[in-house]
Amino acid sequence: MTTSSTSPSRMPGTAIAAAAIGALGVLPLALVTVLPFALGGVQSDDVRDWWVYALLLLPVLQVFGVVWLVSRRGRWPLLLGAVGSLGFALLVIATAVAVGEDVGAAPVVVAVCPLVAAGLALSPRVTAWLAGRRRPG
Repeated sequence: MTTSSTSPSRMPGTAIAAAAIGALGVLPLALVTVLPFALGGVQSDDVRDWWVYALLLLPVLQVFGVVWLVSRRGRWPLLLGAVGSLGFALLVIATAVAVGEDVGAAPVVVAVCPLVAAGLALSPRVTAWLAGRRRPG
């Protein structure tokens, strides 16, 4: 098991930070998406809407993205999780503005960790580390 001298074999600090911040971001995302679902607060006419189930996928996607990055397979799931979290936060803000309610900083808290993790995962050191992974075959 040899590695080329041009590709780093150790996980760079930016990848560790991206994984840690991405994992930390799962907690507020899970609380905001799973807790209302579990308490039955997101339903209409005793039937849950389809988009409620899609919300449950956001924390799962974020965890999958962290695992995918740490296992040196890539960063796209982490980036998709960040886009999903940002979309969710913007949807919450837009809905609150439409009904005249104040949501405070909760949507920002939900989106900030996944976005920072995605930004770190796009760094050149992480790119070089991912490029140096062993290829099958």
